[in-house]
Amino acid sequence: MAAVLGLLPIASSFASPTATPANPRLSQEALTAQVDAASLAKYREIVATFDTAIRVHPGDATLALARCQFMQNYSWSEDLHWTEQAQADLGACQHALKDKFGDLPEVALYVLQSTYGKAAIEQGSALEPKAAHWARPDRARLHAALANAYEATQDKRNAGKHAVQAAELSPDTPVLLLAVRHLAATGEKARARQLLMDAPVPKLPWLANARINTAHDVLPGTTARDLLLRMQKAGLKIDPYTSARALLQAGDAAGALRALPEIKPDAPESAQSRALRLTVALAAGDGNAAASAIRSSLEHETNNRWPLAQSYAVLLTIDPRAAMHPAFAVLMLTLLLAGLSIALLPGLLMFPVHYVGTVRARKARPTLAVFEGIGLRHAWYGLAVFCLATWAIPVFMIGQIVPARPGATPDLQELPSRLAIAHVVTLGIVSLLLSGTVRKFGWRQWPGYGEWKVRWFLWPGLLLTIAALSAWVVARHATPGAADSPLWNEILVHGAKQLGGPWFALLMVAVAVPIVEEFVFRGCLLGGLTRHMSFAAANLWQAVIFASVHFDARHFLFFVVFGATTGWLARKTHGLAVPIVIHAINNAIFVTMVLSR
Repeated sequence: MAAVLGLLPIASSFASPTATPANPRLSQEALTAQVDAASLAKYREIVATFDTAIRVHPGDATLALARCQFMQNYSWSEDLHWTEQAQADLGACQHALKDKFGDLPEVALYVLQSTYGKAAIEQGSALEPKAAHWARPDRARLHAALANAYEATQDKRNAGKHAVQAAELSPDTPVLLLAVRHLAATGEKARARQLLMDAPVPKLPWLANARINTAHDVLPGTTARDLLLRMQKAGLKIDPYTSARALLQAGDAAGALRALPEIKPDAPESAQSRALRLTVALAAGDGNAAASAIRSSLEHETNNRWPLAQSYAVLLTIDPRAAMHPAFAVLMLTLLLAGLSIALLPGLLMFPVHYVGTVRARKARPTLAVFEGIGLRHAWYGLAVFCLATWAIPVFMIGQIVPARPGATPDLQELPSRLAIAHVVTLGIVSLLLSGTVRKFGWRQWPGYGEWKVRWFLWPGLLLTIAALSAWVVARHATPGAADSPLWNEILVHGAKQLGGPWFALLMVAVAVPIVEEFVFRGCLLGGLTRHMSFAAANLWQAVIFASVHFDARHFLFFVVFGATTGWLARKTHGLAVPIVIHAINNAIFVTMVLSR
């Protein structure tokens, strides 16, 4: 309206026969001043109309509220030069409105939504007792305003609490996604899903995309895909990358691949989109699509070699012919160098050990090896085989499908089972490659020999008791589905359960893993180290390495203590049977805790 009024003098100026470029009336400042003057005059005219109507109907709260809302439209403008006057008018209008109609819900909520920060929290909290008698939509608006106020002050807990209340009162509340994230973070994922599914379909596609992406990020299973299908059925156009993420999370890799748009020559694509395209192609087993995505990433991302090398490893197992493209030579070299480094690193660790052994021999201070027939080369070989297999097999079977950063949420619903399969293969290959060393080890040293004493088992028993109590506390007080990302060994337990049930999980994690790990770390590593250094140093060294290969910073100290304890038992009993049993009991406690959560 104001713009139309402002254009009338301009039009007449151009129509004037005396109008020339040199005419001062045609300068930008003069024209802008005419627009401002015309719009201000019309603004005042409309305000006067409101004032006249209010004098006739002094008790009409809706009319008084509309007057303030009209002023607010101009008090926030960045284009007009008279916004300060509109702001002054708005302040006076809101003050009068609050004094006269402050008890009415629509007025109280309007004033609250114009307040921010701690002042909004105080004002909104004071309204809560009165709101008990308000209509549901008004109560929802109150809780939504409080949720936004708490969110602005970084109080996530209260923000989420009020957002949930708003969503339960009005499913299409603007703070719906805040409520969903809060419920998911506190373990109430079923309730969060229900809120999303109960909410009316939004009219705007970007709102639908936001809901699907939120479901993907915080809710497991098929919620994101179910929302996607619902939005598509309503006729909304969903972003193809959002569609692909939702379908991939639900396990429909083929559908996710179909959802992605074709790559057009020279078409811009973000690094995140390229990574998604690659993950989808690998999950769908489409070698050509995966190869194309890897080539595209190589062209655009020069500092992303290692994750791409992991993906390339999976491509080698999917489509070896596609993987032989010359552009992938650098990735193949990266894998070869990584594997070589992992295989040689244990050997480098043995050099200082050999030096210590040489010095001790010259000083006539020989050491007593824990196990006969096991030397430093067996220590290197056992550790090299274990580290190389536990790295290479998951990389070639899973690759970049597994998130590379801690805390990331896997996209594939079947990731746990795939990780469990990779672990079974790893255990089998490690056992096969170490079969010769097992024969060298000798069967007599598996059960152990000599006289055992009860007091040797007091500390191990106490350590297992502490582990059991800790697991019980965690299982009892942990919130199911909490925001903390699960450890990989937790995902492994769930994957083993998916493959063969709880008993298979116990068999793999509490039987097979202890046997392999005890032979590698206490049999080969500790046995080899003790030929060249004191038992105390050798035991500490193998315990630290044992803890390091578990990649669990939260429980690193426990792994060190546990590894040192089982190493000490191996020496005392002259065998691996007792360490294996202790290890098996500890892992059984862990499996039971994970499956009971």
